[in-house]
Amino acid sequence: MRLYVLVMAVTCHVLASAQTTTTYTTSTTWAVPAGVSSIAVTVWGGAGGTGGQDCGAGCSNPAAGNVGYVMASFAVTAGNVVGIYPGGQAVNGANSVTNSGGGTGGVASYSAAYKGGDGGNAGSSGSSGGGGGGGAASVMTITSVIKVVAGGAGGGGGMANLAGSGQNGTNTYSANGTLNVGGVGTQPGGDGGGGGGGGGGNYGSLGGTTHAAGSEQAGNGGNIGGNLVSGATTTTSNTNIAWTSGGRIDITYTVTLPVTWLSFTAAGAGNGSVLLNWSTAGELNTRAFLVQRNSGNNEWATVAQVTAAGNSTATIQYQYTDKTIVKNTYYYRLAQIDLDGKMTYSKTVSCFTGGPLIKLYPNPVTDRSITVSMTAGSVVIIYNSQGAILLNKKLPAGDSKLDLGNYAPGVYFLKAGEQKISFIVK
Repeated sequence: MRLYVLVMAVTCHVLASAQTTTTYTTSTTWAVPAGVSSIAVTVWGGAGGTGGQDCGAGCSNPAAGNVGYVMASFAVTAGNVVGIYPGGQAVNGANSVTNSGGGTGGVASYSAAYKGGDGGNAGSSGSSGGGGGGGAASVMTITSVIKVVAGGAGGGGGMANLAGSGQNGTNTYSANGTLNVGGVGTQPGGDGGGGGGGGGGNYGSLGGTTHAAGSEQAGNGGNIGGNLVSGATTTTSNTNIAWTSGGRIDITYTVTLPVTWLSFTAAGAGNGSVLLNWSTAGELNTRAFLVQRNSGNNEWATVAQVTAAGNSTATIQYQYTDKTIVKNTYYYRLAQIDLDGKMTYSKTVSCFTGGPLIKLYPNPVTDRSITVSMTAGSVVIIYNSQGAILLNKKLPAGDSKLDLGNYAPGVYFLKAGEQKISFIVK
């Protein structure tokens, strides 16, 4: 005869890490939290303004160019300050204006040295469009050192009194030679549209010039500002994309949590005591575990403190025996304390410290009967997987044989006091 014992250990799992992505569209700083060793950033430059149009010759607005776009990862340590400075969006060039109307460049939140260039004004006679402003660059720093610059877009060129005469912003970087500020678009000497402003960047780009459009001049689009990626562990993208908003910076990071729980169990240990066992697969800056007990009144009391490993990547086993109890059902949890005082909790396990100990055999049942062995007399309930009670009978201490001839094959449950055992009828 073989004895089958089903042991139901309570195991609680806590994620070893948690990933977070935060989006920023305004300037700020962010301190790297404990447990973070790397960040991934995605940075968009500020969009440019569209060129102004002349409705007398076809109502359209030359588009701004693309913005700089960077995706990269950087090594960091807890406490590093990350500077987040999205670039401002430029203003569109005005329509049907005389000797004015160029859109202003986007404002740089990191420094004025990274702003977009202003769009060129329309000519001094007639009613043509002003050039769109250039977008400001977006900047990301770590400990005040610039790590990423995503260039702002070049603005669209203003139209002359000729359909389609203004030009879109360009996606080719062209240095303007004035720090990192985008260049100002050209204003025509006579009638016509102004050039688009250049985008700010790691070296700002030139603003648009003008070109002949019939008897007038029309604006060329400004150029995109230059990108920069410095000190990255990985660079996924360093290019430009279409974008019509102010600059944006996304930061993604993974926090390694203090403890990776493997298991937590509670079991009677004789004489009314409860033996608690738990194990961890990894620990980071852990100080101690508080063993907390609840007798069902929703009030948790700390009954012991067990010193934690501190830092470990190996499996570590812990144990504590709670002897200060009486007959009852008790609930236990662990409060893990970090070196910085932060606290996280395990899941809750329970244990009944009174009543009979039960065994049953054979399991699975093959001869249509089972023997139930108990250390003390108790009411025994058998029910099926749907919860229907099939037997409710008090049995004495010792061995009792129960006939299961009418039980269909399947899984059943036997309960006595707070203990429950599953068994199979074949």
